[in-house]
Amino acid sequence: MKTYPICLINLADKRTLVIGGGQVALRKVRGLLEADAVIDVISPLVTDDLENLVNKSQLNWIRRDYRRGDLSGAFLVVAATDDPEVNERIWQEAQEEGCLINTVDDPAHCNFILPALVRRGEFTLAVSSGGASPTLARYIREKLEDEFGPEYGEFTALLGDLRQDLLDNTSPGDERINLAYQLIESQVLEVLNRDGYDQAKSYALDLLKSGSNHG
Repeated sequence: MKTYPICLINLADKRTLVIGGGQVALRKVRGLLEADAVIDVISPLVTDDLENLVNKSQLNWIRRDYRRGDLSGAFLVVAATDDPEVNERIWQEAQEEGCLINTVDDPAHCNFILPALVRRGEFTLAVSSGGASPTLARYIREKLEDEFGPEYGEFTALLGDLRQDLLDNTSPGDERINLAYQLIESQVLEVLNRDGYDQAKSYALDLLKSGSNHG
């Protein structure tokens, strides 16, 4: 199945539903919480871990079965019940409401699928097999987790802090692109790991200054 990957933003401003209360629903909820989604879970029962999230006010639990009309005003829906007939009804309502919907393990009843993710702060790697082999996507994700450790979250934040300096001191086009690559391929990450954020930022600013002067 061919896909067109996107990254959703501002989910805190949208109504997000997860229908189902089992382990699969828990996995989907955890991923959505990492994106700052505000979530309603609809299910008569939930796992202990989901109930703990409810008790911490990290999601809202509607303690009943799905009913037609629940998707009114929803932006994103995950159908994670273990009843194919219920999932079918959710899918039908989602089509009527124009929602984004993922029906777990049922690509025919999805208008988006979820890649395997590696998250390091704002840095995110996504791996998808187009639904053909989630196990392969998970296998590749596990390899990427080893290659891109937690330090890449802080590295990404640092590069974000430097972005305006890069824009202010270079011309659009090859000069800016080349200097950005030089920054990434430099010793900034090593300095960050060894000496901390402030030293790495100072080192990077010196690189930007010398690079832009040279250009």
